[in-house]
Amino acid sequence: MKKVFVLFALLFLIVITTSCQKPEEITISKYFQAMKAKDRDTMAAMAAEPFAVEFKSWKIVSSEESVVEDFTLPAMIERLAAAKKQKDDQILLVKDKKDALEQLKTKLNETRGSRAKAEVQKEVDAMWAEVETETGNYKRDQANYTQVKTQVDNEKKMISLSTNIDQNQELLAGKTVTTRTNVLVDGAGGEKEYLFTLRKYELINPVTNKVHSNRYIILKIQTKEEVAPEQ
Repeated sequence: MKKVFVLFALLFLIVITTSCQKPEEITISKYFQAMKAKDRDTMAAMAAEPFAVEFKSWKIVSSEESVVEDFTLPAMIERLAAAKKQKDDQILLVKDKKDALEQLKTKLNETRGSRAKAEVQKEVDAMWAEVETETGNYKRDQANYTQVKTQVDNEKKMISLSTNIDQNQELLAGKTVTTRTNVLVDGAGGEKEYLFTLRKYELINPVTNKVHSNRYIILKIQTKEEVAPEQ
């Protein structure tokens, strides 16, 4: 009977302790548990970029006020489509310029007379410069498309981790909630403070009005030195 009472008291204490924790604090606590157990699968399911460090203890120092923003994935998808169109249109323009250059080279080979050749050569040189310029523009547009696509892919991954929704995420509506928490970690090299940036996605299906469950996931874990240049 005494053992049952002790077990009940322990469970009650755990429930009370957990209920007093903020949702982001629960996420951080579970992450440190996974880190201590070297459970990389659990860490990968909780963080965009899993981070591990040997530690003796840790504690939350402070938390910033949460920032609530509109769900941005639909707008990001639109930007991606625009970037793809720009890239595709630009490669067609480069092809047209290269075709025009080849035609001018053929014309140059068929032209007789030094004066006439010199005039055509000017056209060739001018078109070559255009090809170089438009090729450079294509590389710029390709790099922009790749950057936007990476941002979209990362956002989709975060949404999936927070809500377990893998399909048609851009059809949803709602808010994102971002918070930052300072954590003091006592590790092999002594105490060091880390900034945890966490986010959750509060989403709803606008057709069915279904509210999806969510949890905080960890976007970034940074030392104070890493955070300073961004501020």
